[in-house]
Amino acid sequence: MDLERVKREVFSLVSPHTPGLAVGVYVDGAAVLTVAQGAACVEFGVPVDEHTRFDIASASKQFTAACVLLLEREGKLGLDDDVRTHVPELSLETPVTLRQCLQHTGGLPEWYSLQALTGVPLAEMTEQRLLEVLTGIRRTTFEPGTAFSYSNTGYVLAAVVINRVTNSSLAEFARKRLFEPLGMADSLFRDDASVPLDRLAYGYANAQGEPRRADTQESAVGDGGLVTSVAGLAPWFGFLADGRVLGTDLRDRLLERGVLADGTVQAYAMGIYHGDGWFAHAGGMHGYLSNLLYLSDPGVGIAVLSNQTAINPVRVSHRLARLLLGQEEPPKPAPKRLAAPERLHWHDPAGDGTLTLTPADEGLMIDGVGVFTGGADGRWHGTGFAEGGWMEIDGDRLLLNVGPLSRPPVVFDAAEPPSDAPLPDGVYRSWELGVDAIVSDSVVRIGRELDLPVSAAPGGAWKAGPFTLRVHEGDLLVSGGGLRRMRFEG
Repeated sequence: MDLERVKREVFSLVSPHTPGLAVGVYVDGAAVLTVAQGAACVEFGVPVDEHTRFDIASASKQFTAACVLLLEREGKLGLDDDVRTHVPELSLETPVTLRQCLQHTGGLPEWYSLQALTGVPLAEMTEQRLLEVLTGIRRTTFEPGTAFSYSNTGYVLAAVVINRVTNSSLAEFARKRLFEPLGMADSLFRDDASVPLDRLAYGYANAQGEPRRADTQESAVGDGGLVTSVAGLAPWFGFLADGRVLGTDLRDRLLERGVLADGTVQAYAMGIYHGDGWFAHAGGMHGYLSNLLYLSDPGVGIAVLSNQTAINPVRVSHRLARLLLGQEEPPKPAPKRLAAPERLHWHDPAGDGTLTLTPADEGLMIDGVGVFTGGADGRWHGTGFAEGGWMEIDGDRLLLNVGPLSRPPVVFDAAEPPSDAPLPDGVYRSWELGVDAIVSDSVVRIGRELDLPVSAAPGGAWKAGPFTLRVHEGDLLVSGGGLRRMRFEG
């Protein structure tokens, strides 16, 4: 393995005075390389090192899933338990199982979007306060078990279930049952973001240039919230390799892929995506980005942790893997100027999202996603931060893939252009969330603080920030950010 090339690559990505980056390479449960560059605290010039701790955001999910599986092995719960059995105050009208919570097939609406609609501040978001928001939800976004839709809500509920079954917090249970047995002293679920934590890197948002402080605010964990270092992750990669300490049965259970009701096997297991010869999970929140990658055949793990948003940890980790193993970069499709498609307006019938393509000098631009240029393979390929993403247009159908490497593309149908009609004024009520949506003069106000201008969108819809709005039978339907046609009654 060429460890020196990995070092040089890391040093080329980050300068000593910018927000930082730490990388670990692991073989047989031991770190064969840890390398760090940049600042853990830009203000005081504190450098990142191998023991600097980062919030790894959604990469935390595999640890939450492992805790659930420990309790399953002990017979204290079952993966096919209805989550309402353990959390009876939930108002869900349809059973959602713990398995579906862990594999994102339960149709649970995304809590970050619910938080935006209610206006409950992230800084005040504890597990109990978030549960109070979730208990009003009655409808799932689709019939549980029939589709995949990534939702942090299922993992927060898993943390609540662990609390109910063990009478201890996820943080305490994970400390005793995962981290202490594995020897991961640097790792913990940070379920009180107000408590100072030694060796924790400050978070920075710097994707647009100058860094701005962007630290973790919420104290609800399970979907994220794990804090760790590249030095401290070595035992976890040993467990992922062969199940050591915790058991091969637990490791194999963690890697079981989800299967939909129609028999479709998903790329997602329990807190881990499967790819071609690898499994991994990335994380991103406020001023932190991460990716934990395990390459099955050579038996090598790679962790990329950062306290910034100007790098793509998934792309970096896979490039480091190729450098480490002496592999060539995959050839990029030769550029080719493709004709702009006849259809520029599109609609996702599953999620009710819309997009409009705008011809640009370089190719096609999707607002909020990036610019796509033509390739000799007939696809449009993302540039800049959308690099690695692609778009394929075939008549009245568009496929867009800008998510994790193993997530399937979103399918769009051709749609009518935006109309000139404004969104009708009115007052609408979500009885599930206990908040109103007030539409007046092409502005929608929802909950405590959401105040967004409304503009027409393709397919008879309207856009308001990240949300798609639609009027149906006198009600307002809100989609986007993990919500699908959430009903506000007129």
